[in-house]
Amino acid sequence: MIKYKDIIQKVPINSMLLGCIVLNSHIYDVIVIGGGPAGCGAAISAARDGADVLIIEQSACLGGMGVMGLVPAWVPFSDGVQLVYRSIAEEIFIELRSQMTDVVEPNRTRWVPIHAEKLKMLYENKVTESGAKILFNTFVADVKAENGHIESLTVANKAGLSTYKAKVYIDCTGD
Repeated sequence: MIKYKDIIQKVPINSMLLGCIVLNSHIYDVIVIGGGPAGCGAAISAARDGADVLIIEQSACLGGMGVMGLVPAWVPFSDGVQLVYRSIAEEIFIELRSQMTDVVEPNRTRWVPIHAEKLKMLYENKVTESGAKILFNTFVADVKAENGHIESLTVANKAGLSTYKAKVYIDCTGD
C-alpha cells in the first residue's frame, strides 16, 4: 500500500517535480479507478495474472456502496439450485459468509447479511495479497488523452497532484 508520508517526504529519483504536479515515470500495467466490488475484482484478477496494478479509490476504504452505504445484504448469489456468481465474487462472498457463522447458516446463498467492517477488511486483504497497490482518498482530477487513448491520469490527494500512467485503464467508478 502506498503511504502518503512516503510520497510527501521524498520525490523518487525517477520522478520530476513540475510546478506542483509530481510526474511519476513508473508505468503500471493496469490502473483501476474505483475500489468497489468490480474494481477490486479487476485489480485482484490482473495482479494474480502478474500485472503491476494500482487502484485509485476516492474514499478511505475498498468495497463501494456495500461498505460505505451500509447495504444490508447481498442480492441472491443463487438461482435456488446453484451459485450464479463465480471467480473472485464467489471467493469474497464465501469468505465473508464464513466469518459470520454467528448470524448466517454456512450454506446460505440468498440475502446473506453484509458486515461492512469485515467486508472492508476482506477486500483490502485480498487486493494487497494479490500484489496490487492502493491509493486511498484520491480523486482523478484530469485525464490526458490523445487520439482517443488515455495517456495519463492526474490525481489529487493529500500529497497534492500526481500523474500516473498505465498500459491499461479500467473505469470501475460507477459514475
